[in-house]
Amino acid sequence: MRVIAGKYKGRVLFSPKDVLVRPTTDRIKENIFNLLQFRIAGASFLDLFGGSGAMSVEALSRGAARVVTVDSARESIALIKKNFAKVGAEKEAQILERDYAQALASLQGARFDLIFLDPPYKADFYEDILCKIAEKDVLAPSGSVVFEHATERDLVLPPPWVSSDRRKYGSVTIDFLTMEK
Repeated sequence: MRVIAGKYKGRVLFSPKDVLVRPTTDRIKENIFNLLQFRIAGASFLDLFGGSGAMSVEALSRGAARVVTVDSARESIALIKKNFAKVGAEKEAQILERDYAQALASLQGARFDLIFLDPPYKADFYEDILCKIAEKDVLAPSGSVVFEHATERDLVLPPPWVSSDRRKYGSVTIDFLTMEK
């Protein structure tokens, strides 16, 4: 894993030892951030399933003004801290050791421009995450959710969510979501 662009470009990050934590591949990460390139600088970015912290480090590297990284696993939190320290960004981001529901409750009304979701591929709570994001009012009015999931898993969008774009990368699908006004 490496940082693709920005002030930390080229830095190699620590990878998880746990095979259940699967970081977004460099290729997919690069494609996501290329699509978001004009929206990152100055943005508030929430990574709700932080894993290794690679997506948050990339957002910081590209100029995000505020980054909050969430994970419920102690091992992932330790890895996130280690990767932030490796690039010298340990004071630039907030790290929350909570599950997604607890994190969203504590962030209610915080308003993020971009929310990245990469929950476990076999999770049965995809739709609940989206409902809670809407309920807790954490997405800025012109904000977007980037949802990474297994291609084999259908993502059923509850109201008020709509897909603005979908990209498939073999077994991985990325949905770009917004809320209907």
